[in-house]
Parts: sequence; structure tokens; C-alpha cells
Amino acid sequence: MNILFKTVFTLVPATLLCCGGPLFAQNGKYVITGKLPAANKKVYLGHEAGDKYVITDSTKVINGSFMFRGAVKQPGFYKLESKHLKNPIVFILENAAINVSKPDSVSPVVISGSPSHDVYMNFYNGPWKTITAKAGGIYGRLDKAEKAGKMDTATRAGLDREFRALDTLNIATVKQYVSMNPSSAGSAGIIYDRFISYPNFPVAEELYAMLTKEARQSDIGEQISTAIKTNAKTAKGKVAPAIAMPDKDGKIVKLSDFRGKYVLVDFWASWCGPCRRENPNVVAAYKKYHDKGFEILGVSLDSKKDAWLKAIAADGLTWTHVSDLQAWSNAAVKEYGVKAVPASFLLDPEGKVVGKDLRGEELNKTLAGIFK
Repeated sequence: MNILFKTVFTLVPATLLCCGGPLFAQNGKYVITGKLPAANKKVYLGHEAGDKYVITDSTKVINGSFMFRGAVKQPGFYKLESKHLKNPIVFILENAAINVSKPDSVSPVVISGSPSHDVYMNFYNGPWKTITAKAGGIYGRLDKAEKAGKMDTATRAGLDREFRALDTLNIATVKQYVSMNPSSAGSAGIIYDRFISYPNFPVAEELYAMLTKEARQSDIGEQISTAIKTNAKTAKGKVAPAIAMPDKDGKIVKLSDFRGKYVLVDFWASWCGPCRRENPNVVAAYKKYHDKGFEILGVSLDSKKDAWLKAIAADGLTWTHVSDLQAWSNAAVKEYGVKAVPASFLLDPEGKVVGKDLRGEELNKTLAGIFK
């Protein structure tokens, strides 16, 4: 179920106006002009740099208007943040004249002037709507079946088939769009959203190879490359990265403690709906195969211990659990390149990866083959 429901901004044409006339970027630099609700007095421009979020610049908002000038080496995702903005404004910044407008709290954000951002948003305002429409129907039937207590084997199998077909459509739709826009950092952004944030690395690598050198060298393209290299650490046959983390009693547990057994390293969190829905399947697998040599190491992305422990008890998760309570800054999350939860890695008795993201019937079939 690698489908991400992503809140995106409405994109419509806007005029770049400042001081009574058009304002243009010059000499490989950017100019960002914009309108924000009058309550905002200062706006910050920032972006992700490796594992850190960096504030690049800030400026005053005067009578609702603001301006930034600068230069970027390559196009990349940036955010505009201000005290009275409910959500940051995310866009692709490149050396161009860009206008970002949200004059009041109810108006949609309007962004224009960045060709890369146009490519990115035209996908979400076009082809992606077909995907979300189909996904909405499947998730609706899933929720209805769960609430009615009718989630039997046949119903789940049918929904799983629909999700697999949807994934196939998702891949084909993105591939077609990227093939039409191979030189745009916007295409790199779509690949990152669809197949890095919600991991499908074989597809990510295939689509990344379709990008031109220009797009691969964008900040977003380089993030895809880094994620692919990190994912290679947990490729099948590789010894999984070490984990040493406190359990719920504060005792340090090491992944190496499980050598000699098959172990599922299961990344999850109490606040993760898909994780909690998957937990009954993991519980069933643990009960069926634990006595045959199957172990689970649950790695939580929680930040609040009470919520973590409450979820463990509520879902009947009787295996070993660890967490440093650092949420997405969890040390193991970085080592394993986890971009979304649930995420899991099945290791053999030597600590080598034999499977990734095995869920539901797929996990059961894999374990059945191992312990036959």
C-alpha cells in the first residue's frame, strides 16, 4: 500500500508584481516576492540540509508583502514559514522570479515563476488525481469492512489485489510523466514523493535513471541518489546495520543478541494508523512461528513513552521493543533509511537481510517457506 495522500497547494497563474511593475531574476539569482496575511511580521526561508533543517534567510513582511533575493546552486525543496501561517509553504526554489501569494487565511497558496515547481504541481493537479480517486474508493471499502467486522480472509485478499493493481497504475502513471519531463527537478520531486518517501527502491532506481544529468544533479536528485545508496546497506544478502537501543525498561538491547534466529526488525509507532492495522498480522505470525525460531525486534518512532507502552499493551505485542524516543531522529531510522512506517526487515540467523516490508499474507508465506 505504497500510496501517499499528500496535501498539495492549488496552483494557478499569478502575476509577478512589485513596486508597480514586473520584477525579474537576473544573473543566475532568484527573487521571491509574495503576499501573506497582514498579521505576519516576519517570514523565514529554509530547507533540509542532510539531517538538519537550515534557515537560509529571513525578511520583514511590510503591509503584507515580502521579498527575498539570493541564489541556489541547484533547484530544491524550500519552505516559507511565519508565525501566523498554519502550515509552511513548500515549493521548489530555483534561480527565477517566483511569486508566492497567500493574502489571507482562507485563500489557497498560489505559486508561479518556477518551471520546476510547475512540472511538480502539474502532476498532482492532473494525473495524480486519477490515482487518489481510485485509492479513496479502496480505502473506503477497507474502512467499511473493518468497522463492520467483516474483514475475513477473502475480503482482505480482494482488497490486497486492488491495492496491487493501484500500485501498478501508480508506477505506470509516474513513469509516463517523468518520460515527458526528464530534465526537470519537478520530476525528481515526484520520484522522491512516490518511491523514496513511500519506499519502492527498484522503481525509484529505474525512474532516476530516466532523468537527465541536470535533474539528477538537482538537490532533489541528489537526495534520491543518497537514499538509494543508504537502501543498498540493507539489500538482500547484506548484513543489516547494527542496532543498540534501550528497551521499555531502559536496558540496552542489541540486534546482535538475536543471532542464530530469524528476526523481523519492525519499525512502527503508536500514532501510525497503517502500523496499528498491520499489527494483528504480525501478532499472528509471531504466535505461529516463534517456537520455531522466529523473533521480532520492534523499533518505535514514538517520542512519548506512555503512548508507546499503551500501544504495545493494547495491540498485544509480546516481543522485544526498543526506542530512543527520538521519533524520526531515531538512530536506527537513519541507518536503515526508513522514510515511512510501517517498515520491516527480515534477517536470517547470520543477520543478513532476506526480505523487506513483508506484510500480511506475504510475511506469512515467507515464514512458511522458511520454517516448512
